[in-house]
Amino acid sequence: MLRSTTFGLLMERTQRQIHGVCLVQAMVFPDAESFDRWCGCEPLRFEDGLLFNKLVREGHAALAHIR
Repeated sequence: MLRSTTFGLLMERTQRQIHGVCLVQAMVFPDAESFDRWCGCEPLRFEDGLLFNKLVREGHAALAHIR
C-alpha cells in the first residue's frame, strides 16, 4: 500500500506466512531520494522484477503529489 501523507510517502507492506504469522512493516519516505535509496537495496527487485517496477512507478507518482 502506498499513500501520500503530509510527512511524505507512506508505504505499508504485509507478509503472511503459511502458519498464520503476519508481519506488517510501515515506512515513511520524506522525499524521492530516500525512497530511491531504499529501492536500491530492496531484495524484491531481484525476487519479483515486475512488482518492484510497479512499486517504483507508483511510489514516484505518489511523491510527485507531495511536492
